[in-house]
Amino acid sequence: MFFSNPANCAGTETEDWFTDKKVYDNKDTLKRICGACLAKDECLEYALEYSVIGYWAGTSEKERRDMRKKLNIIPKPILISEREMAKHHDLS
Repeated sequence: MFFSNPANCAGTETEDWFTDKKVYDNKDTLKRICGACLAKDECLEYALEYSVIGYWAGTSEKERRDMRKKLNIIPKPILISEREMAKHHDLS
């Protein structure tokens, strides 16, 4: 994922941006990081266009679902190649 401006989340712990729970314990920190990010608009556009999981552009999955519903956006699935899937499973 590349944006025309640097993303504030680059270099942070990936695990901070994803949760198995419905609530982010670190939401205030994530909102602060996203709030001043120069890539926030592009990030949100991507997160609305595609069916991504995690915390993107200061929004949770639920917040993006609500936004898509209001904006009549049907998110595109993210397709992962077999090679990428195999790399992911090798890391587990």
